[in-house]
Amino acid sequence: MAKSDYDKRELAESIWALVGGASNVSQVFHCMTRLRFKLKDTSGVSLDEIKAVDGVLGAQYAQDTLQVVIGPAVDDIYRELLDIGNLPAEETIEENLDENLTRQPLSIKSIPGRIARTFSNCMEPLVPLFVALGMVNIVAAVIGPTLLNLVSSESDLYNNFYLVGQAIIYFLPFFVAITASRYFKTNTFVSVTLAALMLHPQILELLASEEGYAIYGLLAPNVTYSGQIIPILLVVWIQGYIERLLSKVIPNALKVILVAFCTIAIMMPLEFLVLGPVGTWIGGMLVFAIQWLYNTAGPVETMLVCAVIPFMTAFGFGRPVFFACLTVLMSTGAEYTYMPIAMVLNNFLVMGIAAGYIFKSRTPDKKKLGATCLIASALGGVSEPTLFGILIPNKKTYLPTIVGGAVSGLLLGILHVGYHQFGPSNVLAVLGFAGGETSSNFLYGCLCAGVAFAVTFLMMMLTYKDAEAEEKR
Repeated sequence: MAKSDYDKRELAESIWALVGGASNVSQVFHCMTRLRFKLKDTSGVSLDEIKAVDGVLGAQYAQDTLQVVIGPAVDDIYRELLDIGNLPAEETIEENLDENLTRQPLSIKSIPGRIARTFSNCMEPLVPLFVALGMVNIVAAVIGPTLLNLVSSESDLYNNFYLVGQAIIYFLPFFVAITASRYFKTNTFVSVTLAALMLHPQILELLASEEGYAIYGLLAPNVTYSGQIIPILLVVWIQGYIERLLSKVIPNALKVILVAFCTIAIMMPLEFLVLGPVGTWIGGMLVFAIQWLYNTAGPVETMLVCAVIPFMTAFGFGRPVFFACLTVLMSTGAEYTYMPIAMVLNNFLVMGIAAGYIFKSRTPDKKKLGATCLIASALGGVSEPTLFGILIPNKKTYLPTIVGGAVSGLLLGILHVGYHQFGPSNVLAVLGFAGGETSSNFLYGCLCAGVAFAVTFLMMMLTYKDAEAEEKR
């Protein structure tokens, strides 16, 4: 049976059985192309058996999770898994199944990793929303003054799309509050209420006024929370501790009445006097650090990152970096250090690998694999088939990948190309460069993407040799 012909239900059942089912899975969720399982015991799980399942494009362990690469149909398979395991969407299964989980001891070395995983786990469910945000911004940019100038920035049609994007950015703390409440296991309605306080028009007006906004008599710093991520993450994190403490000390008969009320009453001063300002400061420092790195290293930084981006993508190392740079994108409207590479150039490098593999391979099966990978990247925007099917298993593809990435990344830095909005992940990913005051960023971005493909393909043609062809000599 061909990979495209697999039965989704059978695929989900096969994966569920191979990961150990409900007795071994503590959590299952997914990103744009991969199922992600948190397992209690990995000793009985075979990656080779999972990879052999028809419809699975790859499997690996990364960041304490088992990642099973499915591709664009991942959401369909995920829904089948929820039905098979009787699981609620994006939630862990019954807590009593987690009693035997071994908690990793807290140490200085583990803190950065825990912060990165927490940030990623809270933000990853929002990636489809960011894609929608990018699409409406792209439409506004294409029809508006930035590119084709079909309509003015005052037209209703332009604002129909532009204002949708602005609404998503402005109310971002709401969405983060929902995902963070699931991760920290807090009362979602209380978390959203705390986010609503951050964005309440009257509170914002008071914060900006000369009199200020006082919480229990203490004047709160004037901070703008719209479009911010870190402040609400800190708020929901601390909310979890407050709720659990109150649940222990408040009698059961009064919990329904008092837990939510007392949580909000306690969190208000913490939110506006401590956590919100501190989170804003952390976000500002993160933006400053990333921008400083780019301003200091410039083309050298983009060259090095682009040279290794396919490997970072394959092994999941780039997720924390991605979400850190997402903060910069949301704060400034453009990101230069990582997202142009991860969101656009990476896929064109992968397409160059697949195209070169087609021409240099000597067997029909390999040529068919190369064609499948090229189509998956070019049309479906899925790089995993090439990464796991061609790049990672084949060391002879490393040099073309690194050279193609280094050349295109260097050019990206020299031309100062920024990423402005999420778009399709296929060949139309270059639309993410549409933005700014002129169209030059988009044109330069397309040039860099073309160079990424062309140089990688040329290096494959010059240096790659089919191992089977060599053995026959």
